[in-house]
Amino acid sequence: MDTNSLKNYKFIVFCRDHNNPLGLCWSLVEAGITPIVVLVGKKSLLLNHSNKIKSLIQFDTPEEGLNYIIQKYGNDQNKPFLLTGQDELVELIDQHYDELIDKFYFYNDGKQGLVTYNNQKDVQCRMAEECGIRVPKGVKIKRGELPKGLRYPIITKVIITTKGAWKKDVHICNSESDLLEAWKTIKADEILAQEYIEKKNELCIDGFSINGGEEVFLSYTSEYIRFTRKGFGNYMWFKKYNNEEVKDKIKKIIRKANYTGIFCLECIIDKNDELYFLEVNYRYSGWGYAHTFGGVNLPVLWANAVLKGHIDASTIILRDKPFTAMNELADLRESVGTGKVSLFRWIKDFCSCDVGFTYNKNDKAPFFYEVKDMVVRVFKRTLHL
Repeated sequence: MDTNSLKNYKFIVFCRDHNNPLGLCWSLVEAGITPIVVLVGKKSLLLNHSNKIKSLIQFDTPEEGLNYIIQKYGNDQNKPFLLTGQDELVELIDQHYDELIDKFYFYNDGKQGLVTYNNQKDVQCRMAEECGIRVPKGVKIKRGELPKGLRYPIITKVIITTKGAWKKDVHICNSESDLLEAWKTIKADEILAQEYIEKKNELCIDGFSINGGEEVFLSYTSEYIRFTRKGFGNYMWFKKYNNEEVKDKIKKIIRKANYTGIFCLECIIDKNDELYFLEVNYRYSGWGYAHTFGGVNLPVLWANAVLKGHIDASTIILRDKPFTAMNELADLRESVGTGKVSLFRWIKDFCSCDVGFTYNKNDKAPFFYEVKDMVVRVFKRTLHL
């Protein structure tokens, strides 16, 4: 991995406070690159306390942050890399494509507004089906409507994660009456209703692409050790994936979207081991740092490939042995907080896990500030403060 040439370029991480951009910063720092963090929001538990981040400036709104980036770094002799891992900010950058394309390197589909369009779940499902990947039968419906031609149970999903209440708008409905009841709490004005697939697991695969998807590299896949009926898990295995037929179909989706950037594609594995498409995240994913731990530094590899105009896959070596990763406090809340796993078992899993998304032995403060915040919130809730 040639990182010396990349040191002549600025790497700007445009983000809200989350373990996703924290891992992105760790990945850059481990390659000898000092990230510039432009943080949206006043509260910061993670990025503000990382000893790996030397340059950080905060803004109240995404628009203020992007304006600062353009004014401060938009005329550099070497175009800076503008990176993010959150849909809201990916879409904001996408809406300013024409203004940014000659000034920065960033994830894009080659046309202003196209990433936002391709982020819609119904669009993604249609694209996946056209590329040969099985998709659960579904239909887009507006507030209060009932889907026609679907068998119950069904699952409701927001069309795009920046509209509605995202995970809180996900409901498994066994009947029309269940769906009508769900509409009372769903925040989105329209949703995607899909026939519910009882899953054995989920399979996610991260990668990156250049030249509008003409070249695509696929990294490890992840499968969950713990998960819920209607959501992904936070404790997982990372493994090599050798199904070349499926990999070719995934590459077709990225090429069809004309996408250049880092991405994560998610599928369901059903009880018969059949694969069903879920969605594509056209950004750095929450699990991105695990790939860096496994020797695949996605942001650095992507930046190198962008500058060279070619992906040299022969230089990327994946581990043969699977490894584990954990989004620690999210798994604690989901597993121990709901009584699915004992605290003793969780501590054992935490201690034996190969890589964490908030805890890093070389940067411990973000994890402990997040723990402190969680304890305070639980205390206040217990005392009804």
